[in-house]
Amino acid sequence: MFARFSSRTIVSTGVSVTSATVLVRCASEDASQPKKDVKSNRVVVVGGGTAGVGVAAMLRNEGIKDVTIIEPKDVHYYQPLWTLVGGGVKENTESSRPMSDVLPSGTTLIKKHVKSFDPANNQIGLEDGSKLDYDYLVVAAGMQIDWHKVPGLVEGLKTEGSGVASVYDYEHSAKTWREVQAAAEKPKSRMLFTFSPTPIKCAGAPQKIMWLVEDTLRAMGKREGATIEYWTPGGAMFGVKHYADKLAALLPERGVTAMFKKELIGIDVAAKVATFKTSGGSAEDGVTKEAYDVLHVAPHMSAPDFIKTSPLADDEGWVAVDKTTLQSTKFANVFGIGDCTSTPNSKTAAAITSQAPVLVHNMGKAMEGKALDGVYKGYSSCPLVISRNKVLLAEFGYGGKLMESFAWDTGKFPMCLLGVDGGFQHQCFYQLKEKIFPFAYWNMWTKGNWYGTNGPFKPDVTK
Repeated sequence: MFARFSSRTIVSTGVSVTSATVLVRCASEDASQPKKDVKSNRVVVVGGGTAGVGVAAMLRNEGIKDVTIIEPKDVHYYQPLWTLVGGGVKENTESSRPMSDVLPSGTTLIKKHVKSFDPANNQIGLEDGSKLDYDYLVVAAGMQIDWHKVPGLVEGLKTEGSGVASVYDYEHSAKTWREVQAAAEKPKSRMLFTFSPTPIKCAGAPQKIMWLVEDTLRAMGKREGATIEYWTPGGAMFGVKHYADKLAALLPERGVTAMFKKELIGIDVAAKVATFKTSGGSAEDGVTKEAYDVLHVAPHMSAPDFIKTSPLADDEGWVAVDKTTLQSTKFANVFGIGDCTSTPNSKTAAAITSQAPVLVHNMGKAMEGKALDGVYKGYSSCPLVISRNKVLLAEFGYGGKLMESFAWDTGKFPMCLLGVDGGFQHQCFYQLKEKIFPFAYWNMWTKGNWYGTNGPFKPDVTK
């Protein structure tokens, strides 16, 4: 059944049309939805990725009747699998589904790009010049990848056999495995894994793929001929010392070299040479040119351009939100979630699963005219894959505070403890990464029934 957006209109330049003209798909009311007092406030969610779909589904489960998602893409991706694709463990097809398959029941989808925000008038400008109004707005637009900021990167990724690779994209993640396989056939090869100096989602991904490739080469009997190096603009293996120390201890054990304070600034694709500089210095400071057979690049990232130029943005272009309530610091009926916001947490899917119930709770309070008492503490998780069957599970909050779900004093998931302390590499954690989390994502998260470390049980977000 197709439905309309109530009596509101969308106004194009010189034309007034009903919202049905931009309606792409609206699932019918699901009889299985909880029988609650229906809230009629119109909520618009910008972004149909992990954050947008999850929040929209939770809002519907809470009885919000009028929920619209704006998302131009036809395909929905589960991005955490791309590391395993790049390491030859998974197929890319396992990381994607048609958007129509994950659209929460009872929501409306508008397949258009957002061009602008007019929060003073509660309106969103779309690519065709039309405008969409809202009562409450959730911005869940993710990050944009700025491939062009490293000269030669776009060319290298487009060129098969160039050695240039990245697991930060659906197509490129599959190319990563092909480039590794080609290099592994050489008697001697040099593989460089680089990190970006700009805010980046899943900061552990550049070395997840490195450790996974190293272990795979070992299993293939090809490790002896490969030199593996980690080049990072940072001064440590990870941003949280507790885990950085564990990763640093793996370097000599696995025969991997780490080069700190080194930033990738250019690629000569034809010559297979990467140029680095000392991070924080000038373009000429500490420049070195390094030959490679495989060059894995974690690209620069930033907030989407349509957010950077909007009234919602802070000085750095991110959606300005209170880091605990996720409410806009500028407009009371606007909330933000995920990679596009100013929250100073590690940007991962796990962080979104912790943020979503807080946002939904606080939006409900706002609709009732009550104080916002839901609290997001900065939780993020990075399952650091260190081999084809082991993960170092990093869990932490604001300021790098450890927030380990599997530590002895939490009592959560005792079947996974098996005598190890929180954060220890273990096969159980690898099974979470490879099997359990993807299953929960497709079957529960997209339906609004998964709450991260709380599993299927709705948490008390006021604590």
